[in-house]
Amino acid sequence: MSVSRRFSIGSVVRGGFWLYLSSVIDNLAGFLYWMIVSAIVGPTVIGIASAISGLASLFLSILNLGVGTGATRFFGIYLGSDDEVRLYEYFWTSFIFNSVVHVVAGIVITLLGITGYSVSSISGIMLVFASLIIVGGIGAVPSSLITSMMKTEVIFTATTISILFRFVVGITLITIYNLGWVGVVIGNVVQLYTRLTIITIYSIIRTRKMIYFSYRALKDVLIAGSPSWLPGLIASIGSWVGLLSVYVISGALETGYYYVSSAISNVILMISSSILALSFPVLSGMRDGRKRVLSQIMKICLALTLPISTYVMFYPWVPLSLIGREYVSSSTILTVLLISTVPAIITSSIINLVYAYGRYLLVLIFNLVVSISRLVLYYYLVPNYGGLGSAIAFTVGNYVGLLTTLYIIKSINFVVDWYLIIKVILIPTLLGIPCFILNINWFIALIFITSSYIIYLKTKIISKNELKEIIKALRLEFLVSKIYSRYGDVINKILGY
Repeated sequence: MSVSRRFSIGSVVRGGFWLYLSSVIDNLAGFLYWMIVSAIVGPTVIGIASAISGLASLFLSILNLGVGTGATRFFGIYLGSDDEVRLYEYFWTSFIFNSVVHVVAGIVITLLGITGYSVSSISGIMLVFASLIIVGGIGAVPSSLITSMMKTEVIFTATTISILFRFVVGITLITIYNLGWVGVVIGNVVQLYTRLTIITIYSIIRTRKMIYFSYRALKDVLIAGSPSWLPGLIASIGSWVGLLSVYVISGALETGYYYVSSAISNVILMISSSILALSFPVLSGMRDGRKRVLSQIMKICLALTLPISTYVMFYPWVPLSLIGREYVSSSTILTVLLISTVPAIITSSIINLVYAYGRYLLVLIFNLVVSISRLVLYYYLVPNYGGLGSAIAFTVGNYVGLLTTLYIIKSINFVVDWYLIIKVILIPTLLGIPCFILNINWFIALIFITSSYIIYLKTKIISKNELKEIIKALRLEFLVSKIYSRYGDVINKILGY
């Protein structure tokens, strides 16, 4: 299938916008939640809660078997060919299998927790709460379907509603019933299940015309998901073992610092990853024009993300201080995590293209190289450097991945415009360095560095048509037209139009 209207840059950016907005609201609400929690019971609680999340994520990495990723590829293929029968077949097969696996595992871990089984500093009651999060893993397939259909506003709605429930339940349990970290985690679990209920009901309504389980479809999904599952498992073991090691070695307080820095970094990276998440099913559903579309998407992701990433990299204390002054001490961790922004975007873009081609072996090689390198570094760095060591291991892994993609792009004859990428990188970097050296006020520096967006437009790195697509995707036509009607001449002179 050639590039159709459904596969336009605008549609991808629009869908990515709702995903990103979901992430931003979720993380901002999370920061507010942690601020309230820290004020009431102290930052140590964050460390305990994040340790439970880390433990659950380890189990989820083992149990997901790549089903969500594998199913996404086939959702993209059959949405692209308008084959509803196959779409329903692959959805229900993936959903039923994934649900059985996670529910059974959740029951087993709950029984272990109830009987008093513990792992190091992880108590039995922590295992019980982790099991509840593990069962929530059944939402991976519905989320993949909604993302593939570009109905990401549903995810935004589910996220917003679930956040409200989290605050009401969590804060009530902490303040009125004095449940401490237990109340915090229950609030998290309520949010998870509220979101899960909404997206699952929506997916079932859209696919209830045919409920069918196919072993052939399950085989296809597991094969397609395997290149991401094993490396993803290794990566998750590495990253979450890193966090859990910080918890065991350095305590809950240090874990809380690392967790918050990681959350801020993820908010910034979600600018690009939200768009790239949609590019995978889109590319899978196309028959030609994939490389051209991916090059455009990668450039837009870099241009949208780097000014913000660069600013926070030079001024990490700004977002950290909003949560609490005690978190400013983790500024170095946040800076190190953000150094990996460029390789993360480039490698994610290229791997999505390789995955869409069905080159599973190349995807497997890439993911294994990145995951193993991180795991080795976690082992050596975390015991000595705590959260900073974990951040270094994560970032180095991204650069190892970038080197690996140099081999991959040759094998698929994909030409990367490195000159353009260097220009996109240099503009905010050259604006940020003098601000940092001269210790310019953070607000003035913000304006100065984010002026990179104007330079991108003026130098045609982002074309006029691409700007129109982005404005249309974000549904800002009315606002922009009002501004342009008043200041059009000034804007044209600034941008050189």
